[in-house]
This record gives sequence, structure tokens and C-alpha cells, in this order.
Amino acid sequence: MKTSRRNFLGTLAGAAVLTGCGKSSINNNTSSSIETVNDMHTDKVFDAIVVGAGLSGLMAAMTLEENGLDVLVLEGRNRLGGRVYTLMDVPGKPEAAGEYIGANYARMRNTIQKLGLKMYNPETNGIDRPWMYNIMGQNIDASSWKSHALNPLEGEDRELLPHRYLSRLSNRDNPLKDKSLSAWLTPEMQKYDIPHDQYLRSKGLNEDTIRLMNVVIHADGMSNTSALNELRRYHVMDFNSKLSFEDGKSWKMVEGGNSLLPQAMAESLNHAPILNKTVISFKEENDIVEIQCADNTRYRARQVVCSIPISVLRNITFEPQIQGITKEAIDQIDYGLSIQAHFLVKEAFWEEDGLDENMWTDGPLERFAIRTKKNPEDQDAAIVFINGPESLKFRLMTDDQVFDYVERELAILRPASKGKLERLIIQSCERDIHGAGDWVFWQPGQVTKFGNHMRKPHGRIHFCGEHTAIMERGMEGAFESGERAATDIILNS
Repeated sequence: MKTSRRNFLGTLAGAAVLTGCGKSSINNNTSSSIETVNDMHTDKVFDAIVVGAGLSGLMAAMTLEENGLDVLVLEGRNRLGGRVYTLMDVPGKPEAAGEYIGANYARMRNTIQKLGLKMYNPETNGIDRPWMYNIMGQNIDASSWKSHALNPLEGEDRELLPHRYLSRLSNRDNPLKDKSLSAWLTPEMQKYDIPHDQYLRSKGLNEDTIRLMNVVIHADGMSNTSALNELRRYHVMDFNSKLSFEDGKSWKMVEGGNSLLPQAMAESLNHAPILNKTVISFKEENDIVEIQCADNTRYRARQVVCSIPISVLRNITFEPQIQGITKEAIDQIDYGLSIQAHFLVKEAFWEEDGLDENMWTDGPLERFAIRTKKNPEDQDAAIVFINGPESLKFRLMTDDQVFDYVERELAILRPASKGKLERLIIQSCERDIHGAGDWVFWQPGQVTKFGNHMRKPHGRIHFCGEHTAIMERGMEGAFESGERAATDIILNS
């Protein structure tokens, strides 16, 4: 079904602001009606099928429906939301991935408002919690770091705490400053598409500083992530920070858990998303795309939006085959890795050892933190968060082996913790076959090679996901990309 360009652009403009939005009704009892093994649609030809019920796919589906198309969403997992995943069974309901909603998240905030959900200001941003440090085996209080012999910086920079090195030092003299959010894709920025450690050395940083920055890199190492990828990341964060200060919007979260947003988005659709539908192939023939799932069910549509992470597309068959620069991107682009181990705290062992609750290390454990309580009556819960190169080893471990490893390493650092923790859950987007990792990271040279080709459709298959976003990253990047893919279909139908 077609819509006029004027009407569509008017609708889109209204969706890009945070005020003046109507509220749609939500049936809070429909969560149980999300379809899991329902094949009643297999003989129908839809206007569009969206593959993936994360934020980007659901945004695409909502936009398409708002413009009169008949849309079905297929999801490989047994839940909605993709990388937005509230751990409802863990005290405090922590967010496993997509956590904070920035002031610049206009599409996301608009959707939250439109669907009748509420946001709140969390007491603290996780990165801003107070840390003690264990560096090269030495416990160091934050107040002692400025004068400590292991501090690798000079002058006023010695006041900077280690967990801030990556964000502050990478962003210093950022060549993207005061430029548009799309400037990272311009030819003049390609000279920064080099290994990030190489870029930092050119700025005068020493090896000890770079080593500490590598602790929190969301890639497989400083040498294998593009400096342009990091510069873009902090350019977007700066834009968000300015909005936060100017408009007082600050960081937000969804009341009750961020997972309530994809749930509400799904409930607003005419057809409930069908879960447990792992797509294994796309075949386009006679202006129809047939989608085959692992359970051998097939669905057909005139257009398809594919929000599957780009590296997962390596496991999917396309007919006709994807070739050229798009195939190279699928084969080469990867996602950052991390792993979380969640625990209940049976006893406050930090009261026994006299150390601060939260520990940031340059060793294999990386970060241990007591979760901020949302409710005073919640039991204490803790998280060990390991990302980047240190997380690679966990690909070879079962969840029990991960817990064994974490408990053993923590007991070395803090003997008082032994026997004081109860295992809850291991969470890793990379361990999910549908997830690939935390978010896309660009290796040196990849922005130059692939950056302007990520949004190219393959016939009637249109790709979205935060890896295709231009202006934004993270959750808002997902919204941006879903809106853009839907726009491509609507304006070219």
C-alpha cells in the first residue's frame, strides 16, 4: 500500500520531537499473547516482514504500519527486545545491555511517551560510581591515585582516575568537535581510520596509559579498533552531554525496566511478533521475498526489513547471493565482547576486609561492583563485568566455568569474598547466537571501506540495526536505523 511522500514526511517530522505526541492505548495483558508457534501467516503475502524484534526492527514495523502497510515481525529468540534486556529475576532488575536513555535519544523518548510509559532519573550512572583500584597487584584508594607511583600521567592529568582514561583522553582535541554527527563518514576524517593505540601515541600518550585505557575498550583491543570509531563514540556522547546540561533532560531509564519498551512497541502492532523463528534464508523471486526459518516454516512479503546483526548474517543464505562490498562487510565486521556475572551478596564482605565495595582492576577480573539499589528492601546484588580482550577466553567456557573463574579471581583479590556470593546468571550478548556482541566496532580501515555502504539494500531486503546508523549510536542508533529502513520502503514502493 502506498502513502504520499508529503503525508509520510509530515508523520516523520512529528515523530522526531518530544512534545505534542498522542498517547496510544496499551493492553497490559497482551504479553502472554505474543506468538511462539503460530504458523497461520505462512500462506499470506505481507506488504513487509521485519526480521528481528529488537528496537530497530520494532521501530521499522511501527513506522511501516503507521503508513498503512500490513507488517509481520519474526524474532529468533524466545523474548522481545534484542540487546535491550532487563534481568527481571535479579534484585534491582539491572539492564543487561541497553541501559541509559540519553538526552539526544529523541526517537526513543518520543516512542516511550507515545506508548504511555514513564521514565525516571537513576541515582547514578554506573561509570560514575566510586571505585577503588587494583593496579599491578596493588590496592589503591581513589584519593591516593594522584600522587601514586603507578600513575602514568603528568601535571594536572594526574588527577584523572583510571576508569576515565579512555573517555577523557580519547576525546581530547577530538577532530570531530563542533562538526555534525555525520562528519565521521566524510573523506577528511579518513586519516583517523587507524589503530586507536597508534592515534593515542601520536598525541603523546605513553604505553602505561594506553594499557590502562585498554581495560574498558569495547573491542578486541586498542590495536584492532579504529581511532575514528572511538572519536565518533565520544563525539556523540559530547552532543548528548550538551543537551543534558542545556535542557535538563539528563540520563533516563524506563520505570519498571527498559524491556517494557519493546514489549509495548510489540503490543502496539496489528500482528503480534512471532517468537522462536530463527531465519536461515532469504529468497527473492518474482518480486516476492520468501523467508525460511529453522523450523522449516516459510513466510512471504513484498519487502523485508532485516535487523539481524551484521556478523550473524554470515550464517544466513541469500538468493540471489550478496556480493561485492556488502558481502565483504558481512564477512569482516565484528561486535565488541563482554560478559557479566551476577550474584546475590549473602554477607557484606567489604565490611570485613575494610576495602571499598567497588573494585576496578587492570587484571583478569576488571570490574566488581555492588549494584545500585532501586528499592531499599532489595537484597544486595553484585556484578563482575569483563569486556574487550579479557572476555575472549570465555568463549571456551560454560556458565559454571565462568562462575568458577570469577569467584577464584575475586578470592585472590579479596579473600573475604569467599563463600559470600550466590550465583545468579551469566549474561553475554556474544553468547547469544542471535546477538553477536554488545555493539558494532569498526576495525582500522573499515569506516573508510564500509561506512557509506551499510545502508544499501539487497533487492527487496533492507538492512537496519545500530551498525547501519549514521547520526546516533546504541539504542537511539537502533531507532534511527529502523526509521530509515522503513522510510526506504515507503518512499520507494
